[in-house]
Amino acid sequence: MEIYEIKNEYADSITFGRYYTLVHGKHEDTYGAVGANNIRDNVIESYNAIQSNLYKTNRNSLLVGKVQSGKTANLELFTAFAFDNGYNFLVIYGGYDNSLLNQTTTRFRRIFDSPEEVSYEDNSPAIFSTDDKKNSILNIDDAIIQNLFECHKPIIFISMKRPVAMRKINDLLASIDKKTIKPFIIDDEGDQASLNTAKNKKQDASKTYEVITRMKDLLSNPMYLSVTATPHANIFLDKWSKLRPETIRLIQPSTGYTGAEIYHLDDKNNIVEIDKIDAFVDGSESLPKSLRDAILCFIVASAIKQTRENTRLVSDMIIHSDKETERHKTTFSSIEAYIKSIQDAFKNKNDSDLYLKEFEKMYNNYFVDVPESFSDLDIEKVVLNTHVILKNSKGKDTQSNENLRPYKIYIGGDLLQRGLTFKNLLITYFTRWAKNGNMDTTLQRARWFGYRSKYIDLCKIFTTSEIAQEFSGLAEIDEDLWEQFEDIENGKISINDIIISADKSSLRPTAPNKAKFKKISFRKKWIKQKCIIRNKKIIKDNDTIIDNIFNTYDLKPTTKGSRNNSTTGYYAEIKSEDLQDIINSIKSVFENEPFQKDAVLELLDSQEVIIIKMLPEERQRSLYFNTNKIKALQQGADSKDKNKIKYEGDSFVIVNPDKINIQIFSIIPRNNENIEEELKQYMFAIYVPKEKVYFTKDEQFVE
Repeated sequence: MEIYEIKNEYADSITFGRYYTLVHGKHEDTYGAVGANNIRDNVIESYNAIQSNLYKTNRNSLLVGKVQSGKTANLELFTAFAFDNGYNFLVIYGGYDNSLLNQTTTRFRRIFDSPEEVSYEDNSPAIFSTDDKKNSILNIDDAIIQNLFECHKPIIFISMKRPVAMRKINDLLASIDKKTIKPFIIDDEGDQASLNTAKNKKQDASKTYEVITRMKDLLSNPMYLSVTATPHANIFLDKWSKLRPETIRLIQPSTGYTGAEIYHLDDKNNIVEIDKIDAFVDGSESLPKSLRDAILCFIVASAIKQTRENTRLVSDMIIHSDKETERHKTTFSSIEAYIKSIQDAFKNKNDSDLYLKEFEKMYNNYFVDVPESFSDLDIEKVVLNTHVILKNSKGKDTQSNENLRPYKIYIGGDLLQRGLTFKNLLITYFTRWAKNGNMDTTLQRARWFGYRSKYIDLCKIFTTSEIAQEFSGLAEIDEDLWEQFEDIENGKISINDIIISADKSSLRPTAPNKAKFKKISFRKKWIKQKCIIRNKKIIKDNDTIIDNIFNTYDLKPTTKGSRNNSTTGYYAEIKSEDLQDIINSIKSVFENEPFQKDAVLELLDSQEVIIIKMLPEERQRSLYFNTNKIKALQQGADSKDKNKIKYEGDSFVIVNPDKINIQIFSIIPRNNENIEEELKQYMFAIYVPKEKVYFTKDEQFVE
């Protein structure tokens, strides 16, 4: 989480009581003093901002974090502040299955020191779960509620997000005296299941949405916090939705977070591109080479991690290639048989040398730059302790003693894509893709995001080039949305002004039955060259033209985008007619997608243009597998820690935001590990002050 100064007129009104002291202390033990203080500062700002809006009729707030960035830690401290400041009743929607419900229940009991069996003998919150037989909500009555409050024990109800479970709470609320209750609701993963999916949203309500709105009515319009990392549906809710947010607050990730920017915009070789033909489909009888390599890679990475962490014997792998649970079973059997054959070879000393050669090959392919040598690794220990788990409703037998299995390979579908956390995930094999899918659902499948900076060099994602490109587009969209949310927090725009890029992904923002949106056409901010040129003569001719520009004009240094006031490039203003001549002279660039030469020339007809020679002087950038497409021409921020960050990213290097800016990069292509020095060439990114094609809220559904 980024460190910043608190500037909020309501900060002095907060009471820092025993619950804050308890939770903040545990956060210090877990995240260190700096991390815990960052959570505190972020929560104070959010809590105050939300409280200051509660005079409005709409008391719904949308809390947006990053996928697997630690949102729950912020909710824990938010709850502590609420309890210290007069709130005494919390309802949490803790997931749509038992795994997620139990994960939430266990975490809140642990952070508040609440015993599994509720009593009047301590000051900890009384926590009840809709799935808890000891502390059943069915056995609560008005007398128990009042007795708990008299003992100064706040109450937390944790419910599975299913109508049957949530109605238990509504039935209780309908029967008790609520005069002494000061409630609030936390809807975890608030974009899933909660929203109204009825066709006629003005008149009808889907079941879960109906139960939630009923609960809000029973609690007299309480503070309602919808929490998600994928708010694509929430921001487009229509005027009839009772869950439509009034405010948006960001939950900043802590230092060390490795999200979409690290995996899909930086050039760190965490992506292993596999042939589409070799991509695994669940239900196959045999394992393709790419999956066998991924499994061997996992064992090597686990051995390296174990060497670094000594006694900490934990690491995970995910195989996510299909939705259907029946297909997972065949996959499980095939992988279990493969693992067993490796284990038998080591146990019986039969062909273990052959497998060791395969492991060493994986080490040389993917981990040769790590400080540990292959001879340092205890491969046999990892092999003999690797366990395959079927993570779906059919795989309960394979999940026994799951926490005691050191090295786990998970196979599954929907359970691997939202809410469930894999703290020690190293290798992901991901080949599931829907042609007509949604941005929010797909982004939630990125279980590889998280706090993995200490071992990010061991993390690999085996996927196809097409999927890798799609996630790069989603990463750019996510960054752009985050900037818009910051503008909302700062009062620059409203929720109705949010737009989502439509030209960076083939996916829709969300399912059409959740929210109303439409496509609109503008010019986009950045148009970036996608493909390199392989004709050396054309490269040479183009370079001569660009070098002549740099030699002709008086280039001035700029520090735009820099955090430490360092030079990020050199720029000059050029007359539009001069630049038009240059663009007409350059070959094999502006004729190709995403550029349209005629449109570019017309765009340059009436303005002066800024050209920027970007630093560093040369950059190596990777190509997508078997293509001439560059992964990410512009580079994102190189750190999440504002104290360490060198610059905010190439997209911030804009000398004048009201004019067209053309960034010129000197790029050396890298194809896998082959550096193609002879193909070094200039590449272009054009900033246009207006946008191109976006999804926006459908105005006929907005008040």
